[in-house]
Amino acid sequence: MQVIFDIQKKAEVASNGYRLSIENVLQVGFNLFRKSPGIFIIYSIAGVVALSNPISGLLLSGPLITGYYIAAHRIKHNRPVELPDFFKSFDRFVPLLILNLLMTLVIFLGLILLIIPGIYFAINYLFAHFFVWFYDVDPTEAIRLSRKMVSGNFGQILLLCLVLGGINFLGMLAFGVGILLTLPLSYCVVYAAFDDIIGIP
Repeated sequence: MQVIFDIQKKAEVASNGYRLSIENVLQVGFNLFRKSPGIFIIYSIAGVVALSNPISGLLLSGPLITGYYIAAHRIKHNRPVELPDFFKSFDRFVPLLILNLLMTLVIFLGLILLIIPGIYFAINYLFAHFFVWFYDVDPTEAIRLSRKMVSGNFGQILLLCLVLGGINFLGMLAFGVGILLTLPLSYCVVYAAFDDIIGIP
């Protein structure tokens, strides 16, 4: 109960405003990725295959995304990373599945409403997975906390998403293979951003 209270307090503090250095989180994310690029690439190949089907993508994307954050967290604390570490996210499969279903539904409805609301919701929910995995928060509360956290500086989080979108677009241009590099890098950067704003125990 104390942990939930603490994270709610941290999100409340973040909602009052913060400054995020895009350059810094890009550098930190890159440093995390370059320490174990091979294992990140292998995991990304498995992820791309799993997400290639719409149904499996809907069911598995929550845990698969969280796997990147688990690996980045281990690397940050100088712990070895092996492929099974990524899949530890499936220990919380049900809440991550519920989270992904809720996010997908809201974002999809937002995209129907002239696209911009969907983009707005997607940015607001960027950090929801962290609250479920690292703070054991239920999916609906994780969405609320992520939205509150992002509201503290929506402009910089939007800019970060645009930068990462551009990086992944360039990865797609490289015969599509480049995405195996840019995708894990992007998740490492998102991890670095969350850790910078809220912190992870």
